[in-house]
Formats: sequence, C-alpha cells, structure tokens
Amino acid sequence: MNALARAASAEWMKLRSVRSTWWFAGGALLTMLLVAVLEADDTARFLLKEGRPVEPVSSVLDAMEWVQLILGSFGMLAVTAEYATRSIVVTLACTPSRTRLLLAKTAVVGAAVFAAGGLIAVLGTVAGAPQLQRYWEFDTAQVTGRILSMAAHLALIAVLALGLGTLIRRSAGTLSVLFVVVFVLPIALQGIATSLNAEFLNTVAGFMPGPAGKRFMAGEPAFGLVLTAWAATAVAAGVWVMRKRDA
Repeated sequence: MNALARAASAEWMKLRSVRSTWWFAGGALLTMLLVAVLEADDTARFLLKEGRPVEPVSSVLDAMEWVQLILGSFGMLAVTAEYATRSIVVTLACTPSRTRLLLAKTAVVGAAVFAAGGLIAVLGTVAGAPQLQRYWEFDTAQVTGRILSMAAHLALIAVLALGLGTLIRRSAGTLSVLFVVVFVLPIALQGIATSLNAEFLNTVAGFMPGPAGKRFMAGEPAFGLVLTAWAATAVAAGVWVMRKRDA
C-alpha cells in the first residue's frame, strides 16, 4: 500500500467512526424522501390535468438543492472540524505531506458522497413512484445516467466545500461562502444583468456551481466539467494555502 492509499485509509477510518457522518447521511436521506414525496404529489396533481409524461427522477431533481447543502456541509466538516478541535496537529504529524493529506481527504469525501448520493437518489425515486408511476416514461439508461449525474454532482459539491473549508478553516464562514457561491451569486448576477442589460453576466451566472450543477443533472455532461473545475480549483487553492500556513 503506497503513502496516499494509507492516508486515504486513515481518513476513511476517521470518517466512518465519527457520529456526525451518520447524522449527515440520515439528514440527507430524510430530506430527500420528504421533498421527493411532496414534489411528486404536486407534480401528479398537475399532470392529472395536463396528461403529459414525466421523468421518473423529476421529484428527486427538485430535492437536490436541499440535499447538496447538507452533503456540502459534510464535506466541509471533514477539514474544519479538525481545525476547530486542533486534531489537525495530530493528523499532520501522522501525514506530514499536506498535499497528500488533502488529496486523501478529497478522495474519501468524494467517494463517500458519490456512493451515498447515488443511494439517496434511488430511494428518492422509489419514494416518488406511487404518485408518478402512471405518468412515467421509463428509460433504464436515461434514469441510470440521471442518478449517476446526481451522485457526481453531490460529490463535487462536497469536494468544493472541502476546498473552501481548507481555505477558510471555520465552519460558519465556509458554509456562508458555499451558500453565496452556489445560491446567491448566480441570482445576483442575473439581477445585475437585467438591470444593466449586460447579457454576458447571465452567461457568467450559468457557469457558477449551482446553475452548472442543475444543467449537468438535467443531461448536459459538459457542465459536469464546469463543476469539476470549480471543485478542483478549490482543492488546489486549499493545498497551496495549507502548505503556506501553520496548522
């Protein structure tokens, strides 16, 4: 086992042994099921009048905005919690290479959230099935692709939050920045674009993590690369800052 694999193994051991990990997973699942069922009910009422078909994952897509914030917070805490408790000193003593440490955290958080996100998306689809099943146009390949894109979206948001957490080191500050970048800034840019008749700002807003993630989950793979670029940039910046600053 090489050094990076050993570091990842240690990070995975920490992650699964911390109680908050399971609280986040449970909270994300509960939120998904609740929102998916409510959205499926609203959609079914609308389709009863319209008679149009719907994708099986439509109610799950509506729930993603809430779930991504929960799992983003989980990704953030993988690093900010260690700074808050000063256990980062012990972690760095065990893994002196800060680049290796952050890459290991990124790999573990990304893989864990991808797996959990895929399962949550499947269970959300199942929860909405009783209301929407008669309106479905079910295509196995399309549904599988949607679920995988949702899992990847959640993993990338969690990695983005991890990178921001490494930069900021405080949970409250990181969560605030994540919320602004994902939710607030795109809306603000669109508002400014309308006020100033500056169409390029709408284009910029479309490449922010929130809108890019929505388009990725809606079936535009190129925007998965945009979201990956955001996450990779945040982690790279985190590596650079972590190597420059004391623990």
